[in-house]
Amino acid sequence: MAFPIGSWIKALRLRTLPLALAVTGMGNLVAYRSPEFRWSILVFSILTTLLLQILSNLANDYGDSIHGADLVDRKGPSRAVQSGLISKTAMFQGILVLTLASLLSGLWLLWISFHTDWGHQLPVLGVGLLAIAAAYFYTNGSKPYGYQAMGDVSVFLFFGLVAVLGTYYLHTKTVETRLLLPAIAMGLWSTAVLNVNNMRDMPSDKMAGKETLPLKLGLAGAKRYHLFLILGGLLCLTLFAVVERNVALLGFIPGNFLIVHSLAGVFKTTENEKLDPFLKPQALGTLLAVVGMWVAVLM
Repeated sequence: MAFPIGSWIKALRLRTLPLALAVTGMGNLVAYRSPEFRWSILVFSILTTLLLQILSNLANDYGDSIHGADLVDRKGPSRAVQSGLISKTAMFQGILVLTLASLLSGLWLLWISFHTDWGHQLPVLGVGLLAIAAAYFYTNGSKPYGYQAMGDVSVFLFFGLVAVLGTYYLHTKTVETRLLLPAIAMGLWSTAVLNVNNMRDMPSDKMAGKETLPLKLGLAGAKRYHLFLILGGLLCLTLFAVVERNVALLGFIPGNFLIVHSLAGVFKTTENEKLDPFLKPQALGTLLAVVGMWVAVLM
């Protein structure tokens, strides 16, 4: 497999990784005060999530090039396969490597969490395999679900409910209803990142026949949906702090300055291609919100 290192680093789309860190960080945070909390689970849950995110990025690059969503006049960052930096064969091989790495990391995570407790281990393994499948079939296969306006549902489930509740379960072997609040918050803010991406790509997605919610809602409707996602996440985290009666959980507030900056930029921008700069502050703001909560809890 050819390995032009600069092209591969670009294909990894490192700017998407803060979001993966944020959602797994939230899952570990809500487990932190539990007596079952273990730092080894924190480390390998983060590693596994990062590998899954990178797998998803490579699979999206590969799938969009095959289905025509990465057109020459696409306004977002150029993709590695579409631009010819990496061949389709090499990218597929990279996907296989990341699939194996994700699987191995996930299996080790299950071992340190449950050892031979198969009753807990097997259901989580099933969810992990679904996550790998979701990463690949988002833009691949004969009917990729990312082309059927289902990407938002997948991101909400895997970057919200699964990431937060699943990580908590790895520590404690239980799931508590109150944790739906931070899980939903992470799901909504992660979906907001996808929504900005899809608003940016509306022209090229339409040409490629890729259905997304912004194409269904129109740009104005997609912006209202974006406002709902941001405010919904903010409300859920605020309610979580109230329910827990823990002022430290309001440590998410500083990260909201970046998120609000992104939100304001989205509403001010009228040209799709100019929305790209607001992806990074949304993802970084989500990470900073979780980091702020960690700092406040540890103090």
